[in-house]
Amino acid sequence: MGGVYRVERVLGVGGMGVVALARDQMLERDVAIKFVNAATVRLPEVHARFLEEARGMARLAHPNVLSVYAFGDHGETPYFVMEYVEGRTAAEWLTDHPEGTLPTPDEVVTVIEQVCRGVEAIHASQTLHRDLKPSNIIIDDELRVAVGDFGLACLAGPVSTTGAAGTAAYMAPETAYGEATPFEYARDIYALGCVTYELLVGRPPFVGESALNVLAKHVVESPEPPSERRPGLGTTYDDVIAKALAKDPSDRHPTVAAFREALVAAHRGTLDPERILVADDDADWREVIVASLAHCFPRAVIDSVADGVAALDRFREGSFPVVLVDLEMPEMDGIALTRALRANDSARRTAIVVLTAAGGPSEWRRLSALGADAFLVKPVDLEDLELVIRRTLRARRLAK
Repeated sequence: MGGVYRVERVLGVGGMGVVALARDQMLERDVAIKFVNAATVRLPEVHARFLEEARGMARLAHPNVLSVYAFGDHGETPYFVMEYVEGRTAAEWLTDHPEGTLPTPDEVVTVIEQVCRGVEAIHASQTLHRDLKPSNIIIDDELRVAVGDFGLACLAGPVSTTGAAGTAAYMAPETAYGEATPFEYARDIYALGCVTYELLVGRPPFVGESALNVLAKHVVESPEPPSERRPGLGTTYDDVIAKALAKDPSDRHPTVAAFREALVAAHRGTLDPERILVADDDADWREVIVASLAHCFPRAVIDSVADGVAALDRFREGSFPVVLVDLEMPEMDGIALTRALRANDSARRTAIVVLTAAGGPSEWRRLSALGADAFLVKPVDLEDLELVIRRTLRARRLAK
């Protein structure tokens, strides 16, 4: 090719073209070259799309995104030259594991964290990928990851969010409607949730007999939590992935960075609670504890009530990952409130911490039997309270 590139072998074949391994004889390095499919090369829209893909990749310079080096034409066939990463696609990496085994959660989080950083860079360039899937993610032997294949990528904007572009197993529900949405990056976030799900459990959230059947499932069905698909995984990742796979794009993680941070935090066992409920009849103490919790968990929404009845009503309006309960309260005390919460299915993974200025071993034994997770005596040390909340929350999330 022009005396510069010597094509060695085909690396892969896709809908738009062929990717080949080549040798850059001038710079003495291996590169990957993508050619437009010969059957469609004469269509003006295909040439324009191919050029847009090259430009989309060229806008980026990030270690987790394949770099583009050059664009040109070989005869009547346009091509672009990009970085070659010696490795496997994430799809191959998944299937290459010994039969009956899956990548460890450590490996999956290591891979997805890098994928997210690459997609964050893509979004920072005002570009949507629109076709994130395991076959478009390259992993080398050191678990270094690069995101590629910008064949469906486009600049962000109202027009970009219309049309059913992508691969059915990783397409967000709103894609089926073909309508514009103000949450234009949410489709990539949904796809990241699908990819993470697949790497953890060995299959995408939805499978079916046809692309249309799979897309319909994205619209109307809820996926099984990863913990139910992979025995022994625990519920650590369920909430993070469920949020990424929310049907309404406004309910998903607001950014790829937010998804990445939540996934890594869940993996490390330091996932902060999104909401905390405080039930205590001492107004001064409530003010102090709410301020302290806001310092420890700055992203959490902290609600407070003066008695157990109000706490139970508030919980029924919207569940809380953590509830702090005063032992002695009017109408419904801490023991009765703990019993009532544990009778609520939605509180199965809620961490209940009882705070008291009175009480002793007998009360703690009773509360523990009812399902309370911890018992602290006032005045409570802030560091101790933060540690107890994180520890109990992690234990609840890991519980089957």
